[in-house]
Amino acid sequence: MLQLLMNGLAMGAIYALIALGMLQIFNAVRIVNFAQGQLLMVGAFLGLAGSTHLQLPIWAVYLGTFAAMAVLGLVFMLVAYYPLRGKPFYLVILTTIAVGIVLENLVLIVFGPLPQSVPSPFGSAQWKLGDVALSKHVVFIFATTAVLLAAQWWFLMRTRFGRMIQATSQDMEMARLVGVRVHHTVAVAFMLGAMLAGAGGLLVAPLFLAEPAMGGPLGLKAFVVSVIGGFGNLYGAVIAGLLLGVGEALAA
Repeated sequence: MLQLLMNGLAMGAIYALIALGMLQIFNAVRIVNFAQGQLLMVGAFLGLAGSTHLQLPIWAVYLGTFAAMAVLGLVFMLVAYYPLRGKPFYLVILTTIAVGIVLENLVLIVFGPLPQSVPSPFGSAQWKLGDVALSKHVVFIFATTAVLLAAQWWFLMRTRFGRMIQATSQDMEMARLVGVRVHHTVAVAFMLGAMLAGAGGLLVAPLFLAEPAMGGPLGLKAFVVSVIGGFGNLYGAVIAGLLLGVGEALAA
């Protein structure tokens, strides 16, 4: 039972991390990005390309993936959000779904349909705690999720740019009138959301096999986590993600 609990908490942390990226965008433009799972999938395959195909050191793989995901987030904003700003919100949501389908098929063309293994920076190292085998990669997932949650809270609540993002979310026109560069804040929000998705991809890929269709189910679960935790509530998303992961493990 304790082993199942630890496995469930690990998956819950992944769900929470995806939801945090989704909320980063929602907190800026009040739009749900239904391609967040596909962005995670792209991050997983970028990690695969860097570690397996290019044989880069792990720090270069992670830095390269974050940089590429930041650029992808900016492109995603220019394609899915910017042309439709001011239009009904459901048009933007449908566009995010369409872009997610495009990303999934692009990865399918480049890497093929077969699932592929992504190595963990810790290999298969484990700690034995009685009857429980605790993978070092799972501990890394917990630590990374905690650090990213704290960093996101500090960024939104304690920095001037984070407050500008919140002001943009509450009233975009008023924020523009008081001197907030709305386009810059929205761009940063999309870039950070994509980077969080990339982090989730790097963390989840060593636990499972990387495949083009992996993003859909994970993105849907992140949306469920966001709804349960309350959209815009960072702590609620983390708690809901952990509960969903544990519930899945115990129910199975």
